[in-house]
Amino acid sequence: MWLAILKFFKVWKDIKIYRDYLKIVENESKNSPLWARKNLRADWFGRIYTVINLPPEVIFSADLPKESRPSFVMNELKSTNEYLKSLNLEEIITLGLEPVKGTNDEAYLVVYQYVFRELSWIWIFRFILEIALIIFAIANRSYLINLF
Repeated sequence: MWLAILKFFKVWKDIKIYRDYLKIVENESKNSPLWARKNLRADWFGRIYTVINLPPEVIFSADLPKESRPSFVMNELKSTNEYLKSLNLEEIITLGLEPVKGTNDEAYLVVYQYVFRELSWIWIFRFILEIALIIFAIANRSYLINLF
């Protein structure tokens, strides 16, 4: 039981850090000139988006195969990663990289999103199940007492 309570406080802390993260993203998206210069966007869930277009010398290079284009994108993201590091977000976000559909891998969508360390769908389901069992036991306590 004590482990469940400890886990609940870890999840609570995870949610609190997420709320702080959302405040930082909202504040930076409205007030920071660096945010606009790096062409960053944020959605309601706090995911940070940007699109990296590959220059023609990378697209038409015979020496650079198509499989190595994501490494070029990662190199282009160094300044954005440094900016996010200056906001102390490097330990709580993860990077997703995928080609934009319809561009023949000439543009890549980069998504930074918050990583929940303790909160998961399994934890939510288990928490709801435990609360339901406790309510069931309280509502039927006389029946349960007669069983034993």
